[in-house]
Amino acid sequence: MTTLISKLPLPSRLRSRPVTALIGVVALLLALTCGVIAWAISGTGSAAVDTHEVVNVAGQYRFAAPTGWATTQQGRTTTVTSPDQTTVITLGAGRVGPLPIAGTLFFEQVAGNYHDVQVLPPEAKQVGASPALVYGGVGSNAKNTQIRFLAITVQHDPTNYGIAVFTAADSDPNIVLPPVNRVVESFQMTRS
Repeated sequence: MTTLISKLPLPSRLRSRPVTALIGVVALLLALTCGVIAWAISGTGSAAVDTHEVVNVAGQYRFAAPTGWATTQQGRTTTVTSPDQTTVITLGAGRVGPLPIAGTLFFEQVAGNYHDVQVLPPEAKQVGASPALVYGGVGSNAKNTQIRFLAITVQHDPTNYGIAVFTAADSDPNIVLPPVNRVVESFQMTRS
């Protein structure tokens, strides 16, 4: 799987930038983005988060939402928002197709909402028992606020699942990561 992932094409907006400029920017963002990707899937600090189960019947999945975070459902999509509204997690049906292609398309969909997007190469992970592809990045929204995001594609046939995480780039990882970890780690498909 690593071989396939390392050969994924970068989105067109990144292909047009000189490689040397990208290396510098990626080096600056490495600590922020790598830390979020690693912690969001690794399980660091997630045990202390109080949760309640959320089931999306239409989307055929369930997960543990942090206590105090608002959850709303619209069809197959569930949105989870932190009490201070600085972190938003969206879960739902993703793209159809092989994980590398579906993951790249999902990342492009998420990153398309921002400008000056910087991204690290995707990482192969596990979400529960399923293979997943995780992209991390930082971009600026229409108000020029920097947003850190994850675009996680969880493999399922025929339709994969997508989990998107958005938080302010200057948010404290010690506060944001434990509840985000809990949502991602607890994600389970209820369809076979």
